[in-house]
Amino acid sequence: MTIDKEIEILDQLDALNEKITQTEEYKQYCHYRLLLDSDTEVKNLIDKFSKLKIDFEEVQRFGKYHPDFSTKRREINQFKKEMDMNPVIMEFRRAEYKLQEMLDEVLYHISQVVSEHVNVVSNNPFFASGDSLGCSTGGSCGCKVG
Repeated sequence: MTIDKEIEILDQLDALNEKITQTEEYKQYCHYRLLLDSDTEVKNLIDKFSKLKIDFEEVQRFGKYHPDFSTKRREINQFKKEMDMNPVIMEFRRAEYKLQEMLDEVLYHISQVVSEHVNVVSNNPFFASGDSLGCSTGGSCGCKVG
């Protein structure tokens, strides 16, 4: 590959990055990431969960034979459910999922240009279905190239 071709590819990647950062998915992710980082209640929840997780990992080393294993596991699971119900955390996870879904779709389309036999690892059912609507076609992400 020539240096000119490499520069062209890097320029195209920069343009793709610019398009991605202009999407609603990216903007929503950034918005909720900022809220996640600045919300005192969320910070306290995350700190408490981190402490519970450290406590549980200490007990988990001994497995179910540790006398506090069931109690600590139940405590961390209940707190995680409570934490997951926080509106900021819920919306952040939703935005994170949507952004990841879009990035997976972009990666899929890039890989198909290289070869239709390239394996793209994703939990997204879009890739298994063979659905051709998506990035650059005006499909699920709404963008069009050209």
